[in-house]
Amino acid sequence: MPKEIKKLSERKLSTNREIEDTLTDLREKLKHRQKVLAISLVAFFVIAATVTGFFLYNRSLTYKASQLESEGQKIFYGLSQQTAANTEERVKNALGKFRESYNVKKNPRVLLYIANCHYEIGDYEETVKTLNDLVTQFSDPEIVSLAHFKKAMAFLKKNDTENALNSLKIIVNIKDGIFQDLALLESGKILEATGRGEEAKGFYRQIVEKYPQSVFVSEAKKRAGEN
Repeated sequence: MPKEIKKLSERKLSTNREIEDTLTDLREKLKHRQKVLAISLVAFFVIAATVTGFFLYNRSLTYKASQLESEGQKIFYGLSQQTAANTEERVKNALGKFRESYNVKKNPRVLLYIANCHYEIGDYEETVKTLNDLVTQFSDPEIVSLAHFKKAMAFLKKNDTENALNSLKIIVNIKDGIFQDLALLESGKILEATGRGEEAKGFYRQIVEKYPQSVFVSEAKKRAGEN
């Protein structure tokens, strides 16, 4: 075979091998990409199914908890056919429903109902304990204000005026809370009842100065001796 023809033949052979190698490499890369794509799609559908499942499960829990809470409210307010004639028994039945609801899905409003049930049956220690759990776990200013006010009332039932005053003081300092004017009024009343009349007037004056639109202004002025 002539030398030039031999070189040409070898060059063609080399080119063909390069093409084959390139094609093989492309096929391998394509297979790898298809594999990665398949894994990605599977992962996507697994995540989507998980998220959907969690959403449906969470919605199911919310519905169940809401139903139990509604049953508890009806019993608590005496609107249910299951309402017992005895008040204590009625409240305890309501308490059971509220506890079931809270165990299904934690909710500060339900926890407040649980505390109210304990309060109604005279279990003030458990009332305070439940409300402490509420203010520790949740931060909604309105619910927290309600919790501290109920704590103050429970402390008063136990003749613990200092802790009652402390709870009312917290309400006054809660940003975007409620009952600040009522907390001041109740603080003044407690101080009056314990012989601290002059100190009480300071709380009444705060109502007049800070909450001029409050429904308690008239009473605060009268108690402060300004009427």
